[in-house]
Amino acid sequence: MSSGSPSKGSVYRGAAIAVALTWVLRAIGLVSVFILARLLTPADFGVVGLAMTAVALVETFSYLGMKQALLRMEEPERDYYDTAFTIQLIMFSALGLLLFAIAAPAADFFREPRVEPVVYALSLRFVMLGLVNIGVVEFERDFAFAQDLKMKATARIVSFFVTVALALWLRSYWALVVGMIVQSLILTVLSYTMQPFRPRLSLVRRAELLGVSLWIFAGVVAQVFYGQVERIVVGRTADTGTVGAFSVSKDVSNILTQEIAMALNRVTFVTTARSGAFDTQGERIALSLGAYSMITASMGLGLAAVAEHFIRVFLGGQWGSAVPLVAPIAIGTALMAVFRLIASSLQAGGHEKSSALLCLAGLAGLAAAVGIVAQFGGTPLDIAHTGLIVSAMTLFAGLVVLAHFSRYRLSGFLVAVARPYLAATAMYFCVRALPALTPSPLVELLWRAALGAAIYFSAVMLLWLLSGRPQSSEAEMLRVARRLLARF
Repeated sequence: MSSGSPSKGSVYRGAAIAVALTWVLRAIGLVSVFILARLLTPADFGVVGLAMTAVALVETFSYLGMKQALLRMEEPERDYYDTAFTIQLIMFSALGLLLFAIAAPAADFFREPRVEPVVYALSLRFVMLGLVNIGVVEFERDFAFAQDLKMKATARIVSFFVTVALALWLRSYWALVVGMIVQSLILTVLSYTMQPFRPRLSLVRRAELLGVSLWIFAGVVAQVFYGQVERIVVGRTADTGTVGAFSVSKDVSNILTQEIAMALNRVTFVTTARSGAFDTQGERIALSLGAYSMITASMGLGLAAVAEHFIRVFLGGQWGSAVPLVAPIAIGTALMAVFRLIASSLQAGGHEKSSALLCLAGLAGLAAAVGIVAQFGGTPLDIAHTGLIVSAMTLFAGLVVLAHFSRYRLSGFLVAVARPYLAATAMYFCVRALPALTPSPLVELLWRAALGAAIYFSAVMLLWLLSGRPQSSEAEMLRVARRLLARF
């Protein structure tokens, strides 16, 4: 990868491809969920959801930050790649054995015996993931996200057909389990067919890589646990049907908010690492925060506004219990999507320790809050609302820390985030206040979504104009739109 700060054009292209990658993969995932939701029951999803909670908690310890450490280097030598691959293989193999060992305790904890064999089966994924070619990091170093899209989309499509076929045949949650294993296997194979690098076993650079990556690891672990705390508490206190509704609400919200932000973070991380001293990047980071917020606010509050019709159209009437959960979960995940940008920017800028401590503090706050709510008999909806409040507080704390290290004014960051969320809030209340025009859930969803998008865009532009038309993400959006219109 060439050194120096990337051009705006390469950043925009990389961001566009990264988002397209995520939308393609998640579109496949959404279609899969919509089909499977009609073939399987909420209890089926609940069993797999509980098993995946155990898997996710173990898998958290695989995020050692090897990739991020490599991306922060100008031109890493082969030894660094070989060492990263070896550490990855050792870690995933150990975690696969750990997951196998905790299958029975996990089933006892959730009081659901069907979880045990599912966890046994899913431990096979760790062996496959440990063998993934570390050379695919080059896709991100070179902004070659199209190659990454081809690799991951192929694995997802194969998994999709396998899962749906098995669901039609078995009508069992085992279709979901086998589909996940097949996806991991295909991804591992493609990582070698699409990337010529062939890793070797070596630990010669372990001290240098682990010195950077352990704090990144701590931050990622905290973020992953943050996304699972509510599921764990609900899984401990509610029946599998309720757990299934909560899990699906969380998954759909993540797809439309955090997954998009995570895709953009891949571009942001490389851009921040290559754009000079972190304390000179405040204005650029403010633009990124505004852009992320425009996307996540519209998706999160947009989904919350049409939750009832969305669930009825795509999941079916049997998922009615998920409707009240979607709004707080979607808004909370949208806020945390912006927080992920903050954590990623701090990591890329050399402040990985502060990023990790910030993430750990957010995790501690959420665990304490939902634990207290559950202890006093709180419902899953109460837990979801608690998560929303804690997410808002965590985001604010992140903005304070970011302002400190970037030496940029806190008000600039707050305004960049607040404008899109204020516009989305206005859109949310407008759409929710609209009367029903037709008994068709699909028609209601389509016209409400279209009108909501128009209201949101108008509100964003109005707030920008009232702010004095600053050089912000809204102004950059208009410039990009004008260039695209001129080109066509």
